[in-house]
Amino acid sequence: MDSILLDTSFCIRLMKSNDPLHLNAKDYFKHFLENKIEIYLSSIVIAEYSVKDDANNLPLDFVKIIPFDFFDGKTAGEFHSILINNKEQVSNIERNVIKDDCKLIAQIFNRKIKGYITKDKKSFGQIIQPITHSKGFNIYLLDLEIPLKNFKGELF
Repeated sequence: MDSILLDTSFCIRLMKSNDPLHLNAKDYFKHFLENKIEIYLSSIVIAEYSVKDDANNLPLDFVKIIPFDFFDGKTAGEFHSILINNKEQVSNIERNVIKDDCKLIAQIFNRKIKGYITKDKKSFGQIIQPITHSKGFNIYLLDLEIPLKNFKGELF
């Protein structure tokens, strides 16, 4: 994996030192930097993060900010359409979450970003998997709740 998109849930935990997942977020971020993994931050995530905190507090010097553009909008609409055709799979997820996740997945797809890190593992199977399966591409999904050492298979 040579590139990763950060989800809002990751950014919140990275910046909130009293969050139970703060250390996981710090460890992953350090891992991305040390392994020269390109770190992407969507303008959509910036908008979501800004609801609770100043986005200038994010580690902006270490990320590539990607705007949501016409092509992302077109792709996100196609992805949302896939999920609408599988209503029973996403019936228990808030509509705005589905729309925003489709936008982020569209940015991953359009820019050929390899990975995505989030705390919202529910979206893995209910939103991301149906889209990637239908469109024939893969995203390396990282669950923020799994500590880096476990992800890497280290014992200590």
